[in-house]
Amino acid sequence: MNLSSILPPDAKHISFFGKTTPLLSPRERGERRHEIPLLSPPQSEISSAQRTDREPGERKHETPLLSPRERGERRKSYCGSGEPQRRVMHAPLIVFALLFFAAVSTYAQPITLRIETRSVGRTEIVVMPFRAAKDSAFAADLPRSLREVIVSDLSYCGYFNVVQPEDLPPDTMIQVRRVGNKWDTLRTFGGSIAARVQGSITVGWDGVTAGIAIFQPPIKDPIHLKDFHFKTDDLRPAGHEIAAWITKTITGEDGGFTSRIVFVVKTGDNKNLWIMDWDGANPRSLTSDKTLNMSPSWAPDGKTLYFTSFRAGNADIYKYDLETGHMSSFVASPHVDSAPAVSPDGQWVAYCSAADGNPEIHRCRPDGTGRTQLTFSYGVDTSPCWSPTSRELVFTSDRGGTPQIYRMDAEGANVMRLTFAGGYNETARWSPRGDLIAFASREIGFQIFTIASDGSGERRVTGDGSNLDPSWSPDGMKLVYCSQSAGKSAVWTCNWDGSNARQLTFGINASQPQWGPAISVVQSEN
Repeated sequence: MNLSSILPPDAKHISFFGKTTPLLSPRERGERRHEIPLLSPPQSEISSAQRTDREPGERKHETPLLSPRERGERRKSYCGSGEPQRRVMHAPLIVFALLFFAAVSTYAQPITLRIETRSVGRTEIVVMPFRAAKDSAFAADLPRSLREVIVSDLSYCGYFNVVQPEDLPPDTMIQVRRVGNKWDTLRTFGGSIAARVQGSITVGWDGVTAGIAIFQPPIKDPIHLKDFHFKTDDLRPAGHEIAAWITKTITGEDGGFTSRIVFVVKTGDNKNLWIMDWDGANPRSLTSDKTLNMSPSWAPDGKTLYFTSFRAGNADIYKYDLETGHMSSFVASPHVDSAPAVSPDGQWVAYCSAADGNPEIHRCRPDGTGRTQLTFSYGVDTSPCWSPTSRELVFTSDRGGTPQIYRMDAEGANVMRLTFAGGYNETARWSPRGDLIAFASREIGFQIFTIASDGSGERRVTGDGSNLDPSWSPDGMKLVYCSQSAGKSAVWTCNWDGSNARQLTFGINASQPQWGPAISVVQSEN
């Protein structure tokens, strides 16, 4: 396959296993970068921290793109001139190809693709006005309200450019003679091939059924159909579920539509846990204690929260059942126990404990058994976060003199420092896609940065105010974080590259947001 056929015309870099190679076109067109990082190799295969500290304009591993004429001249220099030559693959190229495919097969993990450009290429989609079925006399405003939720979700998720139906050119109808002298009517979509979503709403005594159809012009019939059943009170969750299905069907991405965000609200001297939908709707409190409840973390089933609380007078770790509202002690000792983090496979809970007098990273099973100390240093080790594979962790440690981000195996081996710039880096959070790690770095206030999983490619994400406590959406395409300004703090979200920033909380002093998994609550039928 010709590499130029799959890269944008202004591509400048391509990255494999965290190493970036600039690709320069003859005319130095654009400033785009096309990154295709793979999930990083196992820790045992990384000998030392990799860091990219280059001055602007300095390039590393440069491979120029040659014009067709230059490629022909270079090919002649290899094969000689004169009569046409048979194509030759030299031994080094064969060896490189074999090594590359062997390396890919070694890491039985999905390839992560991110494309970085000045303008985001999104899929155009049109959500047509929903209608009530002919036999549904009680639909009222349900079709309009459901469509509004879906349109809002699709506009917010970052995958689509939502086009309003009135902005489309009118369709035309033409007749086409078919075999047997029969006439058939063919709809011609005028000038737009944007996918069209249509919905039919039926309201019965047992609930609501939304029949959703996806059309892809110029095909006349729907290419996807699905029915969703829900109670009238579950209209918003149903809208999120439908938006998730549309996104998965068209783009192959799951999105975070059915996820929720837990966060901390400060009232006076007290802090309590709150929860809201992924888009900031339906904020409500979970705890109402006259104490400090903080540092929440989700279990992968989306039903349980782990958090730090001073409700017994000391910093201990508690569990909260979202279905029943029941709260129970999880880790309690005379020392400080804090910052819980549940592994994505649900097998371990990592946390910070000063059981030996010094804050270190520990882990245990969700039932409290198998407690093991993972770090041993003279500094403070805290804020653990698991990799998507549950085989590694990142954490904050000041063992080197200042708080920095470190990485280690799930058993505490192969510790590697990831951050070197900045004098205070904390709260590292590993993307569900495995390629990026977000963290807060103190400058004038705090700002959110991302690095590759090997510590390279540092990138600033936020700019205004003071921003900290990052957390990833379940699809790894968005970040939620706390933004502080004028003595108040609020929860914001943005795309992974910092674009499309959006405030989610208003009128409350909110901080420490943690994005939960996407959990389906609506029945559906194909």
